[in-house]
Amino acid sequence: MRRKKITASLLIIMMLFTIAPHMAFADVITTSVPEINAVSYIVVDSSTGEVLFGKNYQQQCAPASITKIMTAILAIESGKLDSNVTVSDLPDFGDSGAVTIHLAKGESYSLKSLVEVMLVASANDAAYVIADAVSGSAEKFVTKMNEKANELGMSGTVFKNPHGLDEDGHLVTAEDMAKLARYAMQNETFREMVKVQQVNWQGGSYEKPLPTTNKLFSIMPEAIGVKTGHTNNAQYTLVGAAQKDGRELIGVILGAPDENIFQNMKKILTYGFEHTKVVPVIQKDALETTLQFGENKQVRVVAGEDYSVLQSTDNASIVSYQRKLTDIELPIKKNTQVGVLEVLVDGNVIHEVPLMAQDDMRKPINWLFIITIFLSVVYIASICSRIVNNVRRAQRKKAANRTVASAPVKRNQYENLVSSVEHPKQQTRTSGKRTLSSSRDRDTRR
Repeated sequence: MRRKKITASLLIIMMLFTIAPHMAFADVITTSVPEINAVSYIVVDSSTGEVLFGKNYQQQCAPASITKIMTAILAIESGKLDSNVTVSDLPDFGDSGAVTIHLAKGESYSLKSLVEVMLVASANDAAYVIADAVSGSAEKFVTKMNEKANELGMSGTVFKNPHGLDEDGHLVTAEDMAKLARYAMQNETFREMVKVQQVNWQGGSYEKPLPTTNKLFSIMPEAIGVKTGHTNNAQYTLVGAAQKDGRELIGVILGAPDENIFQNMKKILTYGFEHTKVVPVIQKDALETTLQFGENKQVRVVAGEDYSVLQSTDNASIVSYQRKLTDIELPIKKNTQVGVLEVLVDGNVIHEVPLMAQDDMRKPINWLFIITIFLSVVYIASICSRIVNNVRRAQRKKAANRTVASAPVKRNQYENLVSSVEHPKQQTRTSGKRTLSSSRDRDTRR
């Protein structure tokens, strides 16, 4: 009966829900997006990863030195930043025009200083030494780069080297680089490094103040990073980030023909701030539903976090919700997740807010089961007691039979003993009779 009540209550709740589509982000702005001179670009919200707008952002392009974002975050996560690194053999960068800080074999530097100069001044030889120090060789490090890219869902990316110089097959997408930048900016050490606008480098044979290659800092006060790139094949590339009014946006531009890329980055980031808005839609601890168990027992279910959606200031999107319960088995403990509240924007699931139980609910006591078990134990105990009593009775009877069987043997032994003692008396009486008989015989003859 209890199970029927729970099932009925849950069916009522589940009738409100539908099977959710896969989580998918749709561009917040789909019309009147900025036009810039580049192969592809994208702008995303740093907190959620939602795409505000972009162009060809899933098209593969050569990345140039924005590759070093991956090199830097792997070095930071290696836990070796404070260790000293000795420069080993370096590749010949030749007349490629690659930026270097003229590192020489045998020189020793902290790994942290090499990561910083690589990010700020885009030093390619520093990137190579970092890779060798972290993984033992540049080849092993590249394997690690691609493993990390796969972990982050960078499905359109293949790394061939740690520095980003042109190489066949070394490709990324703007969308993938936005994912990587968003991930890296969550690391405080990385955030602080990409804010640095000048490094006073002191090498063995090269000492010089090295300003940042990121000119976005000089034209956009809200800029907080991230990394530039330029090669003949890739042309100009840029990953930029900016903060304004408590919001943080990340932009990626690939395949730009000239240094107007910095002005274009400012343009798309500014457009993102001005033409999108944050709309709070879920409040943490707000009651979302109630699970009913029986007549007077219920569990309140609340939202586990705050959540806001990004909307275009020009065309408001349609926001809806649907609940999915994933754990409704008793017992339920307070503050445990029992499902999710899916947030849909224009029919697409963009986020899942955890649903948390606000009350404890134990399994009801099944008295019938307990009484049945108790009676079963009593019945089994009585059977066992009866068996034990029967065994003991049989043992006593057997012992009594042995006693009875041994009693005649003792009487016969006693009689034999008496008989053996009285036997001479019997002989004496017999002898006397014979004497009398003999005497009469003698008288008769007389």
